Amino acid sequence: MDAPLRCNSLKCRQRLADRAVVTTCSHIFCVPCSNALGLSSSADGVRVCPACDAQLANPDDAVATQLNPTEDYKTSVLSGLSPTIIMECCTRGLSFYQYQVTQEIMYHDYMAKNLADRYANLNSQMDNVIKDANSEISGLRDRLERMHVEKKTLEQKNQELIKAFSEKSKAHQRLTKLYQRAKGTQNAEQMRYAAADDVDHVIQS
Repeated sequence: MDAPLRCNSLKCRQRLADRAVVTTCSHIFCVPCSNALGLSSSADGVRVCPACDAQLANPDDAVATQLNPTEDYKTSVLSGLSPTIIMECCTRGLSFYQYQVTQEIMYHDYMAKNLADRYANLNSQMDNVIKDANSEISGLRDRLERMHVEKKTLEQKNQELIKAFSEKSKAHQRLTKLYQRAKGTQNAEQMRYAAADDVDHVIQS
């Protein structure tokens, strides 16, 4: 299967299937690009190939052609020409097609190289992102381990405080009982003295 021809305007590159404009410098353009780029006509009378800047001074240097000619056209186009001219036309036609295929291969090679460069760049960026992420994860792990150690230390201190508080509470309860006992003893002593004073007062009366 023949490789499809494409418009040689890099901003277009649409696949050519019907009519096109070919140049003697082996380039081909779609009809809209040919009209827009001045191949059909030029204000100063000098046409220039948009692909290679070659001057197209002669009328036949850029002509419209039918890419899918009819069978009648195929039969009549070379009829009457000598075999030498026919072979020369075929040779030039094959050279034109070979040049177009070579240019297409070069275009895809450049595209593949650009894609490879972009992939390498993205891969490098991804490696840096992964490296930074791993570094951040490592830092978070270290921080988490320190937090676990601090947690254990705080839990130990909390247990020590609970134990100390329990001991102080027990001591406070003992002191409270002693205080209540001492206070009760003091009240009883005061009541005894008061009762004795009352007895003395009654006797004297």
